[in-house]
Amino acid sequence: MTDVITPHVDEESKLPHPPPPPPGPREAPQRPPRGAGRFIAGVALGAVVGAVVAGAIVAVAADDDGPANGPAASATVPALAPAASTPNTINTLTTKAEPSIVSIHDSIAQTDIFGNQVEGQAAGTGFVLSADGYIVTNDHVIDGADDITVNFSDGDQVAAEVVAADPGSDLAVLHVDRDNLPALPLGDSDALQVGDQVVAIGNALDLSGGPTVTTGIVSAKDRTLTEPNGEHLANLLQTDTAINPGNSGGPLLDLQGNVVGINTAIAGQAQNIGFAIAINPAQAMIDQLRAGKVPEHALLGVSIAPVDQVGESGAAVTAIEDGSAAAAAGLEAGDVITSVDGVTINVPDDVGAAISTHQPGDKVQVTYQRNGQEHTVTATLSERAPADS
Repeated sequence: MTDVITPHVDEESKLPHPPPPPPGPREAPQRPPRGAGRFIAGVALGAVVGAVVAGAIVAVAADDDGPANGPAASATVPALAPAASTPNTINTLTTKAEPSIVSIHDSIAQTDIFGNQVEGQAAGTGFVLSADGYIVTNDHVIDGADDITVNFSDGDQVAAEVVAADPGSDLAVLHVDRDNLPALPLGDSDALQVGDQVVAIGNALDLSGGPTVTTGIVSAKDRTLTEPNGEHLANLLQTDTAINPGNSGGPLLDLQGNVVGINTAIAGQAQNIGFAIAINPAQAMIDQLRAGKVPEHALLGVSIAPVDQVGESGAAVTAIEDGSAAAAAGLEAGDVITSVDGVTINVPDDVGAAISTHQPGDKVQVTYQRNGQEHTVTATLSERAPADS
């Protein structure tokens, strides 16, 4: 699935899920466009264009006197040289990676237009983390699902179990009863530069006939998005690689075939703007999920909204959670947060993004405006309750 920044969203509150759409091939499970219709989830499609070598043709004209003065000049047209055989990097990468990429199908309970509970089907993507059957995908691919199955490129279909899932990071780890699986190597997302070429592979639109492949570049780094459930995702890679419903949970690869991101969102009202969870910050959370533990997420304890004044930046505090870090630090409704640990707050989503980089127990400096005066306080972050609680 996919997500982006939405004003008027509480920093840490979970939004209610709207009724899911009717059954049908879709990103699993289908969510409304992220960020008030701006971002939705998915993975990618691609094409490789081969080089064409053109041969030169030489034309020879008759002299000024014409054919009467002698035989017409003849010209020999050289044969076209065969096109040079150049390695197809994308094809080689795809062929090597495909056995490690799986399509995920699951059943979810849906409510139809008459309010009746019906069984729906959903689809997404995952990739093999280790040879002993562990698979990584997005949390929203398996959220609320049962009867999860994983399809491998060799045609084998295997039942999968959720080891652990975390809505806060939109990551999940599954396990299947298979050995000797080809794991995808994890790369270094910190080493990526804007403009580097990347490749996405996944179960786009749940089409038959194998995975869909797309290629593009890294368009930006360190993006932050807000998911429909109110969770904030930070340290995202932005790419113009085509990402489509069904691709969520699939890998974003560098040209060496290493996983540098996990495809999770697209901009629903834009072109060629997709997002992937950068693999470096995700690795620690994936390790915890594989061990069956849901990662902890820090909580400041404020509800926030855009600042009323036109042209003013910051996040206006609308409410303080009792017993929270914000309450202990003395923040009040009406304050305008302008900085968290030196990170400038321009819009409300910046607060959630700044807090998401910390752990419970961390101390952060919060700068805010109150009655025209600037203040800075230290807040000791608490632990956010799981999204399902």
